[in-house]
Amino acid sequence: MNRPAEAAAGAPLLETRSLTKDFGGVRAVNKVSIRVAPATLHVVIGPNGAGKTTLFHLLTGVVSPTSGEIFFDGEVVTGVSLSGRVKRGLARSYQKTNIFPRLTVRQNILAAAHRAKGTGWKSLLGATASTREAERLTDQILEDLGLQDQSEAEAQTLPYGSQRLIDIGIALACEPKLLLLDEPTSGLSSGELDRIIEFIRDLRTRYSILLIEHNMDLVLAFADVITVLNFGEVIAEGKPAEIAKNALVQEAYFGQATTATSGAKA
Repeated sequence: MNRPAEAAAGAPLLETRSLTKDFGGVRAVNKVSIRVAPATLHVVIGPNGAGKTTLFHLLTGVVSPTSGEIFFDGEVVTGVSLSGRVKRGLARSYQKTNIFPRLTVRQNILAAAHRAKGTGWKSLLGATASTREAERLTDQILEDLGLQDQSEAEAQTLPYGSQRLIDIGIALACEPKLLLLDEPTSGLSSGELDRIIEFIRDLRTRYSILLIEHNMDLVLAFADVITVLNFGEVIAEGKPAEIAKNALVQEAYFGQATTATSGAKA
């Protein structure tokens, strides 16, 4: 399959073509083709079991597709490892926090920054230009997260909302070209929810973001493009106003179609 033209005007940052994943006799993702443009907040929604997290696993290399192709930043990455995709600029947070609970907040983010800068064990040998850059990046992320005052606390001692911020901070330490966020508002209290929403509002001004989200108020307020999955298939895609009145989406979520028409693709 021909790869997309690199750095072409209007080219997607991420593209899938007929991406499919079978688990035994169950097809979790079925011929999904999406295009994520640079400098956008692209949201994937769908009922429970629609295949959203499996799609993220495929995009990031956690699992391999049964068939189909994945392109990122002009290159085929279908067979590239998880770590290889991170190095290319694909980084994600997880639906369940993926932090080191007994490390400090700073250590969690610094470890990711060292990996991103390629310092690794070399950081034990003393300061170098790369280790200093990892330190600088960590300090900047802590400031962005608003966690400077808690940076030396064990991550497990922080409230759940702060732990989710740490998880996003670990992804940011990889300096992603595309940031994938898997339900960042899941399980949060109202106060924590407001904090995460404000943080995402800021992130979307600086990053290209692909987001799985169940909070429809957040989705409709912030999304540039929405892709809707149901039973592993794309059933609609478009702008928030189009998706909000799409009959197929109404049926998927509420079990009955409406007579509303939509400009979204079905």
